Amino acid sequence: MVIRKVMEIKKVIRKVMEIVMDIERVIMLVLLVMVIPPVSSCRHKFSNGSEINLMMVASVQDDTPRFADYHAQNASDKALYTYNPCFPYTYPPDGQMMACRSSNDVAVCQADEGYINIGTQDSATFYFDPTSQKWIVSYYNPIGDKLTNVTLQCTTDQNDTLIVWGETKGNHRSVYNMTLVSRCACVDGCGTPILPRGMSVGSFMLLLLVIAVGVYLVVGYLYRRLIIGARGIELLPHISFWMDFPLLVQDGFFFLVRCGPHDMTYERI
Repeated sequence: MVIRKVMEIKKVIRKVMEIVMDIERVIMLVLLVMVIPPVSSCRHKFSNGSEINLMMVASVQDDTPRFADYHAQNASDKALYTYNPCFPYTYPPDGQMMACRSSNDVAVCQADEGYINIGTQDSATFYFDPTSQKWIVSYYNPIGDKLTNVTLQCTTDQNDTLIVWGETKGNHRSVYNMTLVSRCACVDGCGTPILPRGMSVGSFMLLLLVIAVGVYLVVGYLYRRLIIGARGIELLPHISFWMDFPLLVQDGFFFLVRCGPHDMTYERI
């Protein structure tokens, strides 16, 4: 009888652990979806496991470019250029009629008598240029008649710099050349940010707290229901502690205010 009971308890424990592992997998999948964009848009992985990762160059704010309104080095090019790797954005932010919009998956935008999408995020392609001995990310616009080449220049400097060289007219398309000087342009120079994009440290900690509380309640409920056999309010884990918790908080508050325990007895005269 005892052996049978022990076997049932072990079986229940295994089920609880399987549920916890499933919850962990779902949480990790959600965080990966929130943090990591498609590899082709701003990350290039090598067969040896190394990579070029531009995620830390991208703007930390949603729907905002990292580099905005840059003049070209070519004096004949009077346009302004905006660029953000990895994530699309809307520019200008006031949403003018001809603005480059995040819904159009914009990576590079040109402002010259209107705003023109000259490269989309999903068209990003990494390739090695044997002439310059540098890696280049190329972007095409949706029609394919505009090409933007962003040369990646590796540096040890912590600051990211964008140099816009300007537009070159070709037979079949216009070509725009830029250079991104960054430590993230180096192989294994940067990794993936820990925090999901647009989320502060406080928000991330709050998210982890909510997840931890959820796991605590689910596991505690299953343990008390399946192993202990509790019913009703007793299914809440550590119910006696949570019922006393408001009083404990009150005692702690009064302890701090009065700088010590409050003695209700009279002192002897």
